[in-house]
Amino acid sequence: MRVIIIGGGQVGTELADRLSKEHDVVVIEKNAVMAQRIEGSMDLMVITGNGASVHILEKAGIREAKLLIAVTEIDEVNIIACMLAKKYGVETTVARIRNTEYEGDFRVLTNEQLGIDIIINPERVAAQEIAKMIKSPNISEVEYFADGRVLIIGYYIDEDSPSLNKKLSEISFPDGCIVCAILRESGEVVIPSGEDIIHLKDEIFLLGKTEVFSQSWFNTKAPRYPRRVVIAGGGKVGLQLAELLEAEGNKFLIKLIERDSSRGEEIANLLNKTLVLQGDVTDIQFLIEEEIGKADVLVAVTGDDEINLLSTLLADHLGVKVTISEVIRPNYNIIHNSIGIDRIVSPRLLTAAQIIKLIRKGDVISMTILKEDKAEIMELIVSEKALVAKKKLIDANLPQGILVAALVRDEEIIIPGGEDVIHAGDRVIIFYITELSPQVDKYFTYTEKGPTENIGNIFRNIIRGEKNEG
Repeated sequence: MRVIIIGGGQVGTELADRLSKEHDVVVIEKNAVMAQRIEGSMDLMVITGNGASVHILEKAGIREAKLLIAVTEIDEVNIIACMLAKKYGVETTVARIRNTEYEGDFRVLTNEQLGIDIIINPERVAAQEIAKMIKSPNISEVEYFADGRVLIIGYYIDEDSPSLNKKLSEISFPDGCIVCAILRESGEVVIPSGEDIIHLKDEIFLLGKTEVFSQSWFNTKAPRYPRRVVIAGGGKVGLQLAELLEAEGNKFLIKLIERDSSRGEEIANLLNKTLVLQGDVTDIQFLIEEEIGKADVLVAVTGDDEINLLSTLLADHLGVKVTISEVIRPNYNIIHNSIGIDRIVSPRLLTAAQIIKLIRKGDVISMTILKEDKAEIMELIVSEKALVAKKKLIDANLPQGILVAALVRDEEIIIPGGEDVIHAGDRVIIFYITELSPQVDKYFTYTEKGPTENIGNIFRNIIRGEKNEG
């Protein structure tokens, strides 16, 4: 399949690297030095030029392309490229759009008129995810499947949890619920048995019918919501996060620290309830003077991994209860996890996951990526020739690390056991360790050429692999 990527920056380069393993990828990059660097490091076609030019798009083979991804730093270039692509009949277009005016209530043109199938805004997605973390401190994930009838909830185990230090077999979970996985503080993903023990700071993933989660099982202890929030960094993520928290009324006391005084003044004029401070988030004396140690949460979103890392370490040292850090370069995930930063947010991973959920092609209905690509949840329709079709689960010989968490057959939702048979046409919800995703394809999807290939799977490949991600 011909894929055209416009923009050879960090995101575009990584997309090209992943997609070129299976597809005919062409990269368009305006900067000659960057274009030469990409061409020298990858086995693909690189064209130097403006991705919004008809001549350049023709040279890239736009007439044969099925997917165009425009991820330059200029919104208008991305929009024009998508508009032109649709005129050439490109099936799917993706545009990176940062200016919220293009998506606001007062915009004149719709996405369809702009020629864009999917708009991605990494900064907004990151801000929304962080706001969710702050507002629901014990809940890490909430994902709906089977048209909202099946729910997966991820939640953290703290010192007040009634499940702490118990075996799974000793815990009375809501009726019709199963534990899909346990994510240890070390990063290990466990597909559990009844003998596994719940430890402090474990993250538990529960699946069940949506209605069972209305029970009082989660409310055995009154949740302790954060009040004081410090945002380190006044870029796009920091500003949008402050706006989201301000929208909660007077629930939060917000401080935002920005090093650049002119940017700080600009932010202060845009916000109503946030105290904007001009200062260096890595200056411990400044942090002490501003009593940052009294905060319930510190969020580091400066756009610089090293500054985020240092500021969260200082905040933890001063006594901040929870630290959340944005990670730009994925190789920093290892460092953040090893030093005990409470939450990590990767705009790139969040954006990729958003794309996957928006693209619904073939037998794959939806997909969710969890915990920095450690695990995935897939909902798909079992084809007649799939290896698992017409077999009992106990006889399917699924590898350890793949769990069929639910079956949806007509209007019935089944939490299956070993004796349950998977039928062709069933919708299955599968929880699995990311490295086993090829095995999921092998057992559950099929075409005349082998495992189902669809655009959802293509984007899953974007965030998988052995090389650095960006």
